[in-house]
Amino acid sequence: MKNYIKILIGLSVILLLPFSCSDEFLEVSPPGSYSEPALQNAAGVEGMLIATYSALDGTWFESWDNNQFNQQGGASNWVWGGVRSEIAYKGSEPSDGVLLNDMERSEVLPSNGELNNKWGAIYDGIGKANATIRNIPLAADLTDEQAVRILAEARALRGHYHFEGVKVFGRVPYVDETVGIETPFAEVKNPAIGEALIWDQIEADFQYAYDNLSGTMPNPGRINKYAAGAFLAKVHIFQADWSAAEAILDDVINNGTTASGDALALMDNFHHNFRADFENENNESLFGYEASFGDGSISNGNYGWTLNQPHGPVPTNCCGFFQPSQNLANSYKVDADGLPLIDTFNDTDLITDEGLTAADAFTPDESLLDPRIDWTIGRRGIPYLDWGVNPGVGSDVSWVRQVTNGGPYNPVKTVPTIAEFDAQLAGVIDWGFTSQAKNVHIIRFSDVILMAAEVKAELGKLADATTLVNRVRERMSDSAGWVTDENGDLAANYSIGMYPTFASQTAALQAIRFERKIELAMEGHRFFDLVRWHLNSGSSALAFDMIAYMNTYYETESVKRPHLAGAVFNERDLYAPIPQTVIANGTVDGVQNITQNAGF
Repeated sequence: MKNYIKILIGLSVILLLPFSCSDEFLEVSPPGSYSEPALQNAAGVEGMLIATYSALDGTWFESWDNNQFNQQGGASNWVWGGVRSEIAYKGSEPSDGVLLNDMERSEVLPSNGELNNKWGAIYDGIGKANATIRNIPLAADLTDEQAVRILAEARALRGHYHFEGVKVFGRVPYVDETVGIETPFAEVKNPAIGEALIWDQIEADFQYAYDNLSGTMPNPGRINKYAAGAFLAKVHIFQADWSAAEAILDDVINNGTTASGDALALMDNFHHNFRADFENENNESLFGYEASFGDGSISNGNYGWTLNQPHGPVPTNCCGFFQPSQNLANSYKVDADGLPLIDTFNDTDLITDEGLTAADAFTPDESLLDPRIDWTIGRRGIPYLDWGVNPGVGSDVSWVRQVTNGGPYNPVKTVPTIAEFDAQLAGVIDWGFTSQAKNVHIIRFSDVILMAAEVKAELGKLADATTLVNRVRERMSDSAGWVTDENGDLAANYSIGMYPTFASQTAALQAIRFERKIELAMEGHRFFDLVRWHLNSGSSALAFDMIAYMNTYYETESVKRPHLAGAVFNERDLYAPIPQTVIANGTVDGVQNITQNAGF
């Protein structure tokens, strides 16, 4: 798989170099360009499709000068789906990554430069997909089978990029292959306030891919029929179209395969989902960004995760961003039956070493905990990957950059093991940041199972919903996948139980939503889940007020993290503002074709 992605990256660099459909419209400054007639053959079209895949990471590096790089545009969404929610702090120090401080406090304005990074990455990917689609009929040496397959892949990727746009910005314009040919970029319009979002167009792209792709693809890493189906079902779920999603999810769960043709399954060991050295045997990864290490590129090795590592004299060296919140840590507490404390988890905090020194004795919290906690959150006194025992904050060698700003915890899922370093799947490069071959999951099979559980619950099929959510939990019931110390003893007081058949839709949905939080934590999904539950309240069996929820989080968490004091979540913050530069560049003769979201 790693060899395949190196081929992809090489082709995209040599043949295409990052392409955008319009610098002015997208506010992207690509470091190269190409002649579109050169693509009008089988090799050229396949190469452009490969470049469309390479845009999934949403990052690029040209030069440190004049900020010619982008680290926050990709589908990992650690900022857009993580830091903007209640599960993670930005971390590090207030003076580092200053534009992200506003993300964490829900104070993002249209002038924030990070908006351009995300918007630009989205439409860069769309531009590449459209160039692929536009040139398929002009490539005379393509077979009919190749043409349909490439078109289906390109449309699925175009659907993905537009879906990213809707999740983050809401009222984004749909840009198809005719834009720039029949319609000038500056005249493209986004839906007016109150009009429907571009769901129909996104659905059409995913539906075509679902109908026309096979389960087994020419190479690992490509989007196949079942990945397209999972995307399509997710788009239906975002619109509370439970019945439409149900049939597709049933198909993916019962018949789905990876791009290599292997039946989808949960990995036996939860943590192996987040290791580059287990990716060739991972049947849980339905679709994601394929990263590469050691190919001479700064941006191919999970450039978006560069900062999301423990800080200090450690294997990763830098930088202390993306720290799990206290709210998230508390979420892993369980009762005597091994079930989450859904209503009371945040009443008290897990014991941490915050405020202690290296000389102070410290015993990790001895409460009953879901075993996923220590594969998600780094805690003092607990073995951390294969690095040894985490020294925490109160040590002479602290792995936390500034505890007052980021709390006492470290991320885990974004961090390579020593074994991965030794296998040349990760390394410290350039000025001292971590590059790694660890893939970014966009859709894992556990995500699909939990979506299906949610849909079954919304449709009143409570026994089916129970079976599905327990299927995800059962993976963790094997203690062979729990964190142990050097003597082989369990590192904490772990416990996980199975739900009895849910007695009501309310109970089912509360449990399933909480399961998504602890299973998919730090994977970029949380903020978007909160938004859709809020917007779907009128069509759901369980209403949810995200505005009140986030404001309660700010009020509670600011006692621990003073930098959150005074933060307020408003209705406008459900979506990020459209970048002011995009609105300016879409203004023709005084008419704004791209208009701003309400409240900004």
